Amino acid sequence: MWTGSSVVDTNNTAGFGAGAVVALATQPTDGDAFQQEQYLWYSTDGGNTFTPYGPPVITNDESTNWFRDPKIVWDADHSTWVAVIGKQQKAVFYTSTDLKHWTYRSTFAYTNPNIGGFECPDLFRMKADDGSWHWVLGASMQGDYTGKPDTYAYWPGSWNGASYTADQTDPQWLDWGWDWYAAVTWPDTANPDTVRHAIGWMNNWNYAPHPIKTDVSDTYNGQMSVVRDLTLKAEGSGNYSLLSQPSVGLDGITSHTWSVPTQSVDGQLVLPYHGAAYELDTDVSWATANNVGVAVGLSADLDHKTNIGYYQGNLYVDRTASDFTAHAFGSLKQSQAPIGTGRTSMHLRILVDRSSVEVFADDGRTVLSNQVMFDPNDTGVMLYSAGGSASFANTTIREFEDIKTAANPNSPFQDFEGSGYGSWTTTGTAFGSGPASGTLAGQQPVSGYEGSKLATSFNGGDTATGTLTSPSFTIGKDYINALVGGGDHPRPSDLFAGFEGSGWGPGWTASGDLAGRGPSADSLPNQVGSKVLDTYAGADTATGAVRSPEFTITRDYLDFLVAGGKHPYFGPGATAVNLVVDNAVVRTATGNDSSTMAPVSWDVHDLVGRTAHLEIVDHATGAWGHLMVDQVLFSSVPSAVLGEPDNQTTLNLVVDGKVVRTTAGQDAEHLSWTSWDVRDLEGQTAQLQVVDNNTGSWGHVAVDQVTFSDRPAS
Repeated sequence: MWTGSSVVDTNNTAGFGAGAVVALATQPTDGDAFQQEQYLWYSTDGGNTFTPYGPPVITNDESTNWFRDPKIVWDADHSTWVAVIGKQQKAVFYTSTDLKHWTYRSTFAYTNPNIGGFECPDLFRMKADDGSWHWVLGASMQGDYTGKPDTYAYWPGSWNGASYTADQTDPQWLDWGWDWYAAVTWPDTANPDTVRHAIGWMNNWNYAPHPIKTDVSDTYNGQMSVVRDLTLKAEGSGNYSLLSQPSVGLDGITSHTWSVPTQSVDGQLVLPYHGAAYELDTDVSWATANNVGVAVGLSADLDHKTNIGYYQGNLYVDRTASDFTAHAFGSLKQSQAPIGTGRTSMHLRILVDRSSVEVFADDGRTVLSNQVMFDPNDTGVMLYSAGGSASFANTTIREFEDIKTAANPNSPFQDFEGSGYGSWTTTGTAFGSGPASGTLAGQQPVSGYEGSKLATSFNGGDTATGTLTSPSFTIGKDYINALVGGGDHPRPSDLFAGFEGSGWGPGWTASGDLAGRGPSADSLPNQVGSKVLDTYAGADTATGAVRSPEFTITRDYLDFLVAGGKHPYFGPGATAVNLVVDNAVVRTATGNDSSTMAPVSWDVHDLVGRTAHLEIVDHATGAWGHLMVDQVLFSSVPSAVLGEPDNQTTLNLVVDGKVVRTTAGQDAEHLSWTSWDVRDLEGQTAQLQVVDNNTGSWGHVAVDQVTFSDRPAS
């Protein structure tokens, strides 16, 4: 059984009883795609169970493979049921007095430009804001054939009981994004004449059949949109348009609301907010700027994000920088909608979820809905303007609860709601004798924590230091989640390899001409210490490889120094440093035909928890046929240098005396979710440790609501 619709037969027109629920849906008879026909089911128990009526009530006389998705509506003016069915580049209309016997009436065709077949056609009558009544014919269309959206097209018009006449030849579009398809609408219970609800499938047949990031992380591909409220607005000169706004039902799951002061932005401004499910409202105005907007799903290094803005007369959603894999969205990286050239202001209402962005502009006249590929840690928000300054006024952020965890929440491991820390232990004075009731004396306003209390090291101000350590526990869930705020002072770097010994190091192996050798004494520019790993081995003709022992990636960056030949790994005669995960090279670097040691910093935050090893390969025998490597570090920041002072303000996960996960605040008093994927550590005994070694500016850390869960927090 495929797509269809159902009605409540209040007046017993079908003879199944007053109030029976009658469904009409497409089914390919005998499984033959060229015999898509319309079958009837009925329910006399309110929709709990359905009984098939029998043979198809609307047959596929043309044996076409596109004859589907009947939408039923009652035509009160003519006392008949109307069914609209989708075909290739046309919609066909049938009428019936009893829902069982149907008569073909007419065809509505749209062929130029080609926007494909009518899928999930829609037909309804509603009252506009000027009091006039109108019919609307809609359908999901393949507009990408001719440069239009792949979403819901609609034609306001009139129905005379037998045929449909559109007010205008070309359709309007209810959504201009790439992911609002197969949409359905139904009347609002309280205001059925003036408000309809709508929901769409947030996916696109250009990539729906292919695996994307959420297939791996959450075993789903695509999602449903937020429910919208539709109203019909008179535009003048006899024209009418549907406006969309998120349903007021979202108000019921709002957990926090923040107001952001008016911001004047010329360039980029990162807001002190982090979240995974929220609504952002803002009024944007500008004079000379040529590109203004909001970036959401922002990573710590500002590289990973989705941009929502205005440029050259178009409202756009650019998800290029949130596309993790080349095949995820293909060429459909940016969607855009014309909203008029020469504009100097717009209102944006942006709904962000873990894997979607839905943008409503100018009171819902223009909407763009798109899937995105956010990493769980990509939770930042940034305002931007190019070519001049822009003002962002009346900005509010409403954070939403996770409806799954709200209905069945995990009991927190620690919510810091007691008078003391319980079985957690402290050193120093920074954490006081127990959790704090919000903002402390001399502190900026604290937000983002849950309940009435939180753990903070601001007791006594920024100069106080100390630690707060949990009792031991066994890691038994996939994720450890915690709200963290305060100073952005990460743990010092961890040295993985300094190459100062007589051999490569414990667990390191070598092959080829490098077997049996060790680090070389040298004095290269920027070298650290007295030795480096050098594949010269007496001559450029020497070849071989040096491989590290296996290790688990536990920090966001892998930094090292490199010099020597510029011969990339994926070319002939490579001289390269490679990071290998699951037998695949996932990061690689080479030299620059120079003896000066240059820093390399790999962002590996997406690989935390994975087992890896390093390999230094020398396949070159000509000029600069060697490579020098030194000072391999694991760090929380790029381009780290060993020996930084330990002034951390962090939350750390400790296993067997080693820190295996770490996070710091973001120089903000707002607590944001940190989610650690700890599937590689399940079954091991661990402790959490909150550390404040800092006595300077932002020299404190705050933590709340530590939970163990099967998914990241939002």
